[in-house]
Amino acid sequence: MVTQIEDVNYQVPPIWVRMLETAVLTLLVPVAGWLFNADDPLFYTSAFAWLILGPLLAGLRYGFLFGFASALLTVALMMIAAGAGWEEGNLPIEYAIGVLLTGMVAGEFTDIWRRRITQMKIINDYQGTRLEEFVRNFHVLRVSHDQLAERLAANPHNLRDVLLALAERFDVVEPGDDILTERASDLLSFISHEGRVEQGALYRVDERERVEREPLAFIGGRPVDRDIASDPMVQACIEQRCMISLKSEMEVELQNRAQPLLAVIPLIDVNDKIWAIVTVSEMPFVEFERGNLHLLSVLGGNLGDIITEAYARTPADAELARFQFEQRLKRWSRYAARYKLSSLLVAFEVPGHIDDVSSATLADLIYEQLRALDYAWTTDLGHDSKLIYVLMPLTPERGSAAYRERMTLLLNERFGVDVAESGLVFHQRNVDGKQSAANLVAGIRRQAEQNAPA
Repeated sequence: MVTQIEDVNYQVPPIWVRMLETAVLTLLVPVAGWLFNADDPLFYTSAFAWLILGPLLAGLRYGFLFGFASALLTVALMMIAAGAGWEEGNLPIEYAIGVLLTGMVAGEFTDIWRRRITQMKIINDYQGTRLEEFVRNFHVLRVSHDQLAERLAANPHNLRDVLLALAERFDVVEPGDDILTERASDLLSFISHEGRVEQGALYRVDERERVEREPLAFIGGRPVDRDIASDPMVQACIEQRCMISLKSEMEVELQNRAQPLLAVIPLIDVNDKIWAIVTVSEMPFVEFERGNLHLLSVLGGNLGDIITEAYARTPADAELARFQFEQRLKRWSRYAARYKLSSLLVAFEVPGHIDDVSSATLADLIYEQLRALDYAWTTDLGHDSKLIYVLMPLTPERGSAAYRERMTLLLNERFGVDVAESGLVFHQRNVDGKQSAANLVAGIRRQAEQNAPA
């Protein structure tokens, strides 16, 4: 059954209207009998009990209280008529009881249905409220989705793409280059482009961790001439050795400053040496969020490592690969601890020969399969075997199974090597930031040495 909205939202008339209608319905039959049937004004001798109409209609329309009141009024009229002699004989008790029951039963059924209608009204109002909330949230979600689609269209790169662009742009840095002086504008423009920075400046930090007053480069207009080293955000960045961004609770105390900073990004290497800082004064509001700030912090760390490789004395060739590998492993271990960026360290324990295939040929295959951000290092294990470490940034622990399966398939297709019977052993470690880079490398080496033949 379909319920009409006006039925659910039915409003009863005022009390005086209900009382008046009840009195009219009750007196309608007696008045009509007095006018048109003076011999039997209450219609006792009629084939139909007309006196029940008043209590019945009043009860059906307004409920138990008014139906019962109408029945009492009808019985009172019957008693008055019997006492005044308008009707022959005494008061018919059964008739009076029937009138009372009719008014009471009709009124009770009306109250039951009225309560059900009230419940339906409450449910209807609740569903209407929920529908309004849903529609409102739907429109907000649709607008947010459109904005997100616009942002993704404007910024299609992820962290992996940004780091690849970083490696391509600064792949020609040679040891001994004064990169901070010669390529300061290049460093700042890369950060501003990838981090959507509209106004910022790059300042050198000397050996005593003092920030120079004049910027090496700036973008979006020259910064206000002031001692940037005295800025509390810059001091916090130097002390905590991490990126500092403007917090909501600092806004009140920074309102009166001529040019408040939004963020300070240190160009810091894995050994916690700060080479320079980048101050951010303006950036789009939608970009000033946790994900983009983490991206800027990661960029600052990678640029710090690039500056270190340019300025620091390069180790001997025999130790160069190990030094670079441990530096990268240390950096991604720190990212895992700070930003939950998962990485994977795998190692292949390669025997001297597998059938007719040399360990050098197998090593070439492993190096050939390195992705753009992957980095490998090979060390002798003894007994004519080698241990090849592969660092796989931004790879979760579950990715090791797919990588192992891919390498197993390639070894079998190219060289016919059955990995299960070849003596090639696969090790893995999850880079979660809980272990240092040296401990990760040493742990795999100890495991490999235990497996090596005596």
